[in-house]
Amino acid sequence: MSYINKEGEIISLKNKGLTDEKVIKDLICRKEKNPELYNSKIPCEMYDKVNLMCRNYMDRMARFEVDYDFIIDEVAFKNTAICCLECAPFMHSKVINSPLSPYWKVCDYHIDQMVTFEEVEDVEKARMEFFSKEIPLSSNIQMNIGVFINNSKSYVCFIWNHMCFDGGGYKAFWSDFCKNYSDYVLYGISPVNFSSGSRKYTEIYKDMDKDFAKKAKKQFANISPKDKHILPFEDTKKEDSVIIVHREVSAEKFSKAVDYAKSVGATVNDIIVAAYIDAFGKVSGINENESINVSCATDLRRHLKDTKSIGYTNHVSFAHCYLEHKGSDFKDTLNKVSLKTKEIKKDPYMGLHGLPLLNIAYKSMVYLQAETVVKLFYNNPTLSVSNVGKIDTVAFSLANNPPFSAFVAGAAKNKPCAVMTALTINGRLKASMCLRGNEKDKELLERFFTEFKNSIESI
Repeated sequence: MSYINKEGEIISLKNKGLTDEKVIKDLICRKEKNPELYNSKIPCEMYDKVNLMCRNYMDRMARFEVDYDFIIDEVAFKNTAICCLECAPFMHSKVINSPLSPYWKVCDYHIDQMVTFEEVEDVEKARMEFFSKEIPLSSNIQMNIGVFINNSKSYVCFIWNHMCFDGGGYKAFWSDFCKNYSDYVLYGISPVNFSSGSRKYTEIYKDMDKDFAKKAKKQFANISPKDKHILPFEDTKKEDSVIIVHREVSAEKFSKAVDYAKSVGATVNDIIVAAYIDAFGKVSGINENESINVSCATDLRRHLKDTKSIGYTNHVSFAHCYLEHKGSDFKDTLNKVSLKTKEIKKDPYMGLHGLPLLNIAYKSMVYLQAETVVKLFYNNPTLSVSNVGKIDTVAFSLANNPPFSAFVAGAAKNKPCAVMTALTINGRLKASMCLRGNEKDKELLERFFTEFKNSIESI
C-alpha cells in the first residue's frame, strides 16, 4: 500500500537538499515499509517530558564534538544527514508545549538549517560561538551540526535539544551516521539504515526476566541523600552567558591513574568522581570529615540485549555517591568512592528507582499538572558527574578515518548546579563543565579544573 504520492515525495526530498536520485528512491522505499515515518504528529515520551521540565534548570542543549584528520565530503554528509532526519522525524519537529500533552509536530526543512560547513582560521573561537547557541522549542530542526575545516582537518560540532537523546543516545546516533556515511562514500550504499525504533522508557524492561521486570516496575521510591554543598559562586542569579571550562589528562598520565585504581579495586568512573570530590574540597574549603554527595549518571541501556533495537532517546538515571567523610586526599577519597560504588552496584535495581512513579504522574494528569507536581519532588543535584565513557574510534570512523579527538559538554546549567561531563578517547581523559554564568564563575571553574587535573596526575 502506498502512503504518499511518490512524485510529491521526490520533490519534497529534493527541496530538502537531497541530491542523489538513487538515495531518494531507496529512502522512499524505506519509508513506505515504515509508514509511521509519515506521521505529522509524534507524542512526547516520558523522558521527553522530563527534559522539557528541565528547561527550568538549564538551557536544554547537549554538546558534543568529534575531530577528524581529513576533509569530510560535504554533499555526502548532507545527504546522509537528510536520511537520518527522515528516519528519525522527531529530529525535524518543533515541540508543541501543550498544557494537556506535549508533542512533536513534524516540520519541513532544508538541510542547510541543520548542517553548515565552514573554513575557519580560529577553531577554538568557531567552536565556542557554536556551542553558545540555543535551539528554541519552536525550531523545525532539533539538532545543529557545524563542520569547521582547518588545516585539512574537520572539527564536527553538535548541539541538540536534550529532549531528543542523552549521551548514550548520541553515541548510537553518531555510530549509525558514521556507518551510513562510510558505506555511502566507499561502496555506494544508500545511507538509509538509521534506527526508527521505540523511544518509550519502558523499552528498558523488555529483555529482563519477567519476575525481575515485575519488581523493577514497582520501584517507586527514589530517595536521594540531602546535601547542601555547592561550588562557592559569588551569587546564584541566572546569567545569560554560556561558559564552558574543560581540561585534558594525557594518555600517559591517565593510564598511570587507571593502573593505580585497578590495584586498589577502583574503576575509571571512580577516578573521575573522586577527583571531582577532591577538587571540590580544595576550592570550597570543606574538611576531610564532612559528608558529601555526588550524583552519577547511569545508562539504563545496560538492561538491553541489543541497544540497536530502540530509537534515539534518553535512557539515563542517577545513582548517588554519598560519602560520610570526604577523605584526607585524593587516594583516600578514591578508596571511599570505590567502596561506595561497590555498595551501590549491589542493588539490582540501581537507576530504576522512581521511574514508575514519574510515568504514573505523566500518565494520570494533564501535563501542566504533572510538571507542577514533579517539580515539587524533583531533586536537581548541585554536584554531579556524567561519564559518557570510552569513545569507540572504530564505530566513530568516517570512511576509514578514525577521530583523533572528541569533546563533550552537557547542558548549560543554572547556578549553583555543577555538572561535569567526561569521556575518554585514545587513552586521554577529557572533562568539562557548562554553566550559565559570568567571568568570576569562569575563574572559579578554571581553579576547580586545575585541581581536578592535579588530583588525577598526583598519582
